[in-house]
Amino acid sequence: MAWIFDEEVLAVLAAIIIVASVFAVVQAINAGRVVEPFSELGLLGPYQKIGDYPREVVAGSQFLLHSYVGNHEGKTMFYKVLVKVGNRTSVINETMPLYAEPFMVVYTVLEHNYSKIIPLNITLYSPGENLRLVFEMWVYNETAQSFVYYGRWNQLWLNVTRPPVPVPITPKAQNISTAAESLLVEAYMSIRRAEVSGGNITEMVSLLNSAIYYAGRGEYGRVEELVNQIVSLEPNVSLAGQELKRMQLYTTIASAGAVAGLGLALFLYLRHRVWLLWSNFYGGWKIIPLELQSIGSSSFDKKVKEFIKSKNNNVSVNDIISFGDKLEYERWSVAREVFRWAKNRVIRLEDPNPPKTFTSYMLSKHNLGFHITVTLLALTILTIYLKPTTITVYLRYVLGSLFVLFLPGYSLIEALYPKEGDLTPLERLALSIGLSLALVPLVGLILNYTPWGIRLDPIVASLSILTASLLLTASYRRFTLHKLAVLANAG
Repeated sequence: MAWIFDEEVLAVLAAIIIVASVFAVVQAINAGRVVEPFSELGLLGPYQKIGDYPREVVAGSQFLLHSYVGNHEGKTMFYKVLVKVGNRTSVINETMPLYAEPFMVVYTVLEHNYSKIIPLNITLYSPGENLRLVFEMWVYNETAQSFVYYGRWNQLWLNVTRPPVPVPITPKAQNISTAAESLLVEAYMSIRRAEVSGGNITEMVSLLNSAIYYAGRGEYGRVEELVNQIVSLEPNVSLAGQELKRMQLYTTIASAGAVAGLGLALFLYLRHRVWLLWSNFYGGWKIIPLELQSIGSSSFDKKVKEFIKSKNNNVSVNDIISFGDKLEYERWSVAREVFRWAKNRVIRLEDPNPPKTFTSYMLSKHNLGFHITVTLLALTILTIYLKPTTITVYLRYVLGSLFVLFLPGYSLIEALYPKEGDLTPLERLALSIGLSLALVPLVGLILNYTPWGIRLDPIVASLSILTASLLLTASYRRFTLHKLAVLANAG
């Protein structure tokens, strides 16, 4: 991964970090604000995936579908999904719901940025061709104090065939009563007041969804008990929210100062230390002159040429840095010059004890890119599944971005072009990002047609396995080139 030290690459990375930092600051300032609020309504098949929808069902036979509901409104929302049956002449659009009686009503409450997949066990009793099964999203409007049509709807065209044996019509399931719905709305408004105060309303939302479950079963005594519990929680949750807002303000100011100070300290400390680290890593490697006359014409360059010739071209990186010490040059600046000479192919760095087997190569510093990438993969997986804290959440942002936007493409480029001179450093960086943006959606598309679907665990496992496999392939191809280089140098 020596190409990372290229000045053009470092400049681009610095620009990306600056843009990402500005974006992060803006996000922090606008935390909780939603510029374009929206809700999602989707229809999934029996296996919770897009596709595999039934096209023909038998009247009186139950079939399974799933409704996907997502909340990105910036606040907790109370949703109601109405399931209706229409035909070719039925009219529905973004402003007008289907004029038909719903035969199924599903309620759910979701916090901001949460989603839910709701199983729907549907039975149609009337045979017909080209029937239109419609799913409408309704939301509770606090101003109108009632549920209103949101303009989101899905549909599925079905043929309902007659059963071979007449099936008795089961009485339509009793939907939640008006009185029970009023109790649920009362609890929802209590949640909203606590949320506006900044309180953590997760427990209240969970209790309300439990109340919805019992309301669907007709256990209204249990519903009333849960609603009373939610209402009783409101004062304490609201008070805690107000205290939390004040603490968040102080924490934000302190964190911004700490991050700025840490960034400045790291810049002052690391801008030279990175070259010292490089020199420590490659200190024992031999310097093989290729075009010594091209090193340069400065006073230091001339002295280095004379020093290398005086040693019969038998010097190491540490020898050059020690020579620079005698001339009172900064060690980091000498290390940087040696790196530039190697990059420009003025010299070649040669390991005096090169690994001879693939196993020893895998464990050597020749394969440093593999070690760093695997470490990043492990840290990413660790932060994903650790209990969320302030530190792990921010680490998850950084490592997750690398995991999705860089590592898959980087591993593919390393496997396709194992020789460092095949691509310029800037090309490697650009292609790593670009190919990651192409590979990750492709992995998601493939997962959609597997039993696992597009979920967190399958995505993490798939991207990790893909990246690790490509890294192993790249390591083996580099080892093959390494063996050829060792043989050529020995000859």
